Amino acid sequence: EDFEGTAGQGNDAFAAQMSSGEVCGNAVMLTIREPLPAQKELTAAVEEHWVDMIHTAFRKAAEQGPLPRFRKAMVEIVIATPRGSDNTKVWDTSNRAIQVVLNNLKGVLFPDDDLEHMAFAVTGCWTAGDGYTTVRVSDFGAWRKIFHIPHEHLKSS
Repeated sequence: EDFEGTAGQGNDAFAAQMSSGEVCGNAVMLTIREPLPAQKELTAAVEEHWVDMIHTAFRKAAEQGPLPRFRKAMVEIVIATPRGSDNTKVWDTSNRAIQVVLNNLKGVLFPDDDLEHMAFAVTGCWTAGDGYTTVRVSDFGAWRKIFHIPHEHLKSS
């Protein structure tokens, strides 16, 4: 897999400094040393910046050996952001730009981001530092019991 970004060499150096990736058994862990922005802050330039960092993290993980490929993946995203005067009331995990992450995982670690090939969870926390985003991708099989609700427990309306 070719994980080339779209930016120049200056941005490549920055992405290399801000990104890490590793293969942990049958999982892939990507870390970006900044919090994932809110969806409303996702301009074309910000998206390109994140694509470069994600692809750099993939390259670093792939240096350790082949990346696993999952028939159905579980994607866990943790967004740690500094507590500040402007974000204490607006930090909402569902308003983060998670699609930029998911769109750059599909086709690399799993075939598609539809319900047959991927599930995801997003959580957030406050941090004293500058913030970070971690993405862990693993096989969904281990999560199946957690997310499975037998149909007999569902009430019809």
